[in-house]
This record gives sequence, C-alpha cells and structure tokens, in this order.
Amino acid sequence: MANARSRRARAAAARPLRALRRRARGLLAPDRPAPAAAGERYDAWLTHFHGAELARLEARCAGGGTECLAHFRALDADLWALLLTQQYEAFPGIRAVLPQAPDPALQERWNGASGARLAAQGAAFYRRVREEFARHGPRPLEDAAVLDFGCGWGRLTRMFAREVPPERLFGCDPSEPILEVCRANGVPAQLARSEFVPERLPFEGPFELAFAFSVFTHLSEPAHERCLCALYRALAPGGLLLVTLRPPAYLDLCELMHPVRVPLAPADARYLFVPHAADPSHPQYGGGEMIYGETVVTLAYVRERWSEMFELLAAGILLDDLFQVVLTLRRR
Repeated sequence: MANARSRRARAAAARPLRALRRRARGLLAPDRPAPAAAGERYDAWLTHFHGAELARLEARCAGGGTECLAHFRALDADLWALLLTQQYEAFPGIRAVLPQAPDPALQERWNGASGARLAAQGAAFYRRVREEFARHGPRPLEDAAVLDFGCGWGRLTRMFAREVPPERLFGCDPSEPILEVCRANGVPAQLARSEFVPERLPFEGPFELAFAFSVFTHLSEPAHERCLCALYRALAPGGLLLVTLRPPAYLDLCELMHPVRVPLAPADARYLFVPHAADPSHPQYGGGEMIYGETVVTLAYVRERWSEMFELLAAGILLDDLFQVVLTLRRR
C-alpha cells in the first residue's frame, strides 16, 4: 500500500512538469507545426538548397576525422545545427566526421524536443554566445578554452566543435550516464563528471569562455552560489560567462511554481525555487536534499548578489526560446 501511495505521489508530481512541457511548446510555436517530427529526415532541405555546397564539404571530409570540423566554420549556424541532428541519409562523409546524435526519444526526455526544433533552440543560443564573445571576449573564439557547464548529452558542446579543437573544448555534468551518451556519440571534447554542488570544477582551466544553458534555471539558492563560485574560480580574469535564467513570466507558466508566485517589480531582488521530488530515479538527484527544481531569478538579484564576482554586460531575450533569458557576465 505504501509503495502504491509513493507511485501515485510521484505520478502526481510529474503531471505538472509534463503539462509544462506541453504548454511551453504551444507558447513558443503557436499554430506552427514543427519542421519535422522526431526521426524524420531532412534530406530534401539539405540537397535542394545546399546540395552543391555540401557536396564540396563531403569531398573534403572523405576519410577524415575531427580535424575536418574546421571546414564547417563558414556555414550558417542554422545549417550547421541541422547537420548535427544526423537526421538525413545524404552526405555520408559529413555524417561520418560529425558526432552522432542520441536517439530522438532520449532528446525528448532530456530536453522536451528533438530534431530541427531542438536544433533551432540550440542554434539561437550558440549564435548569441558567439556574438557576445566576439564583442566582449579577451581573444578570438578559435584560440579560447571553452567550457559547457551542465553539458548533458552535448547538444551545445558539439556546436562549438567547428571553432574549438577537442583539446580546448570541455564539458561537465553531474550525471555520469548522460556523459556516457556524450562519449558513445563521439562528442569531440574533454568530458568529466562534476559534483552536483561543486566546490571546484573537474578541469584545471582557466577558461576564457564558459556557458551554462538551462542550469541556473533549476538550482536551489545555495547550490547556485556554489556553482557560481566554482565557475568564477575556473574562469580567467576577464573571461566571459553566459547563463540562462527564467523570466518572471515563468511563474505563471509553471504550475510547480504557483505556490511561490508573487508579483515582481523590476527592482525586486528575488530568488524563487521549488524543488522536484527527491526521487532516486531523478537524473539530477544526488542524495540528501533535492537541490534541483524550477527557479526564477530576477535581474535585480543578479546585480545585487553576483556583482562581486561578475560584471553584468547584457541581458537578452532568445525569441526561439522565450523562457531562457541569456545573461552575459564578465569575471572581475
């Protein structure tokens, strides 16, 4: 009976999250079908519009390895992101030098989307990082050491592989199973497990660029402080950190956050967090207190509490993913 009650409680806790994903998908793409369903192929787009260009790349990649990734630097970011989905049969030479993509079902479980839809969200953040680093970074991206903090299965790590060679591209995550997915798929980066609440990162550094997509959107306040300090220690002076936060509108969208929903003025310095259920099957549960859930952090809080370590350079909306607001920060 107790086990049945526990299963019912877990199912009830999961319902708001499933509803959130459904509602978020509707809000971000109202009345617009996804370009392709999970598992669909994009050969028609690639061959019709980019066939000649990709045929030249196909010839250059024949028999090559990760050194061929630099050949892709001139491609538009959306085309590059679509190639990384691996959801096409044409251009087998290109597919051979690119990292494999995990099964669309895993992508859906981990990120709530897959294929072109997920690639579009990743490409939007990737473009923003490149633009901000070109504007504020201490050196060209091709010469920088780059860290993906909370890399998951490497969906963003792999996007930077055309600029940054494997010896200077790093990814860490507290989930060892998802890092194994990275390794099995050949993500060309240095990969290591980090602690759930790290004092230090599992790399020496220093890094000129670090980014954390949808990490600080889920952490408790003490956990986010520890992660922020670990990133500060890992960054070179003047290095850039790009993170995403949830906007205050997320309080209305996310049913799990309704108990802490309050009106927020621009001057309100607030950190609002609701944990997920402390279930051992949760991929972000490390035992003890659950430090992973749903989080809204205001800009006033960032300016007040992060300013000793980081200068806030910019805060910008991602139209492809409205509930991931990008902050550009420079290590003091």
